[in-house]
Amino acid sequence: MGYKIILTSDRTLMSEYNNNEFLGFAACAPNFLPDFLYKSLFCPSVPCHNGIPAFANCGTRKIEAVLLENGFDENEVVVAHPEHLAKVISKDTKVVGITTNDPLGLGPASSTFSSLTSRETYTAFYFRKLVTNKLIRKYNLKIIVGGPGVWQ
Repeated sequence: MGYKIILTSDRTLMSEYNNNEFLGFAACAPNFLPDFLYKSLFCPSVPCHNGIPAFANCGTRKIEAVLLENGFDENEVVVAHPEHLAKVISKDTKVVGITTNDPLGLGPASSTFSSLTSRETYTAFYFRKLVTNKLIRKYNLKIIVGGPGVWQ
């Protein structure tokens, strides 16, 4: 039996930015570097085991905690890395909850940086990549988006 509820975020929120808080602003930049270069220099992934990240956004963890406190068990709810959804999504999955800060690249820093090149930001790129994930479509999963960027 698989997880019923998957909680995740766009790829830019699954990084500690090489322990440099200012590198986090690179997520607001226009997407012009090759994926591997952006990820290795600015946004290396948090450690994962079987698709489950060692660290996740505080808001995502709070949602997980509330679900576990209110009737769901650890076999039904999981926080997953967006690049490893194939390890946790199954025919039993019903919903994917996505935490996002700037899904359309409309935040102040993002819109300023992207206006210089007319390219979408990394936050917008990775959010779009996540919501168009083939497994989410294959199983016709409900998507619930939350977080500071949900106003977009």
